[in-house]
Amino acid sequence: MTTLRWRPFRLPMRRRFEAVHGAMADRHGVLLELTDDDGRVGYGEASPIASLGYGTVQDVVALLSRHGIALLYGLAEAMDGRAPGVQALRCALDVAALDLEGQRAGVPIAELLSPNVAPSVRVNAVIGEGTPEETARYGTEARAQGYRVLKVKVGSASLDEDLRRIAALRETCPDAAIRLDANGAWDEATARAALPALHDLRVELIEQPVAPSEVGALSWVRAAAQGEPLIAADESVTDPATLTRVLEQRAADYVVLKPMFLGGLRPAYAIARRAAEVGIGAFATTTFDSSIGTAAALQLACAIGGTIPGGIAHGLGTGEHLAADLVEHTLLASGGMLALPDRPGLGVAPEDAAWARVAEGDWVIAS
Repeated sequence: MTTLRWRPFRLPMRRRFEAVHGAMADRHGVLLELTDDDGRVGYGEASPIASLGYGTVQDVVALLSRHGIALLYGLAEAMDGRAPGVQALRCALDVAALDLEGQRAGVPIAELLSPNVAPSVRVNAVIGEGTPEETARYGTEARAQGYRVLKVKVGSASLDEDLRRIAALRETCPDAAIRLDANGAWDEATARAALPALHDLRVELIEQPVAPSEVGALSWVRAAAQGEPLIAADESVTDPATLTRVLEQRAADYVVLKPMFLGGLRPAYAIARRAAEVGIGAFATTTFDSSIGTAAALQLACAIGGTIPGGIAHGLGTGEHLAADLVEHTLLASGGMLALPDRPGLGVAPEDAAWARVAEGDWVIAS
């Protein structure tokens, strides 16, 4: 019989990360551990973000304490996906189960998702809100680390201020691909006003330029942009009804897949396949997870990279923002690329010395 246990953790950030939904100084989560009868151990991470409406670590722990081992037998799938903490918990359970399955089969999780797997994928660095000078400096640092794709959070300040930030970044990083993430902060009029300048600044892509529910406006932005920049649906993807409208209206060039918000790798990959059927690409991103969560998103990215056309960079370059991790050596890009680990299953496991620095509480065994 498979056993389940869990333990909360806190990962401090190297510096506060600012975005439309607020500032993040640390990352709280719960590590899940599944052990099978043969002693194999699978891991998954549940790290919701309360400011985005996905619940808290306390919500995840309450669900685990209330339901325990029953979560392994279909209860997690039956729970309301809109309830706080549920999607992050589903993600952790899905990843841990896939980790065990991959270890038994001797293959990476990506091969359980897709018959064709990319051995590595391009990834982008992430730059938070800030002044034009800060944005340019962070971009220069990311380029020095080997990143060729830079994603910048926008939407907290005025459009003029954001354009000054992007202009400063373009000046200091003339050869970089630049993409933006507005997290739905703009209205249609702001997006309309922004497009000519974004084209002139050679912005590659913008994620969720308008509110998640405004699928008609998203479709208009995509039509007006004509691929320069490309348009991606992000928060729109997390609501099943809104996602269906995005796909039916072909309102975006790409869908953004965050396993932590979508209930795991298998649901996220299913969305990628649905999108591909109507000519929409997909890419995976983390939610500033530990290396456990980043490895899970990497497995998804490599499954997408070998199956879904597009070849665009994935949003996995968040490890540099962490000041501590569940492993001694954080999963980081090299030359703007992340490669699948050479071990089966998830390919990454927590390490005791790292745990000692970030754990909050003891292990709890499900009954």
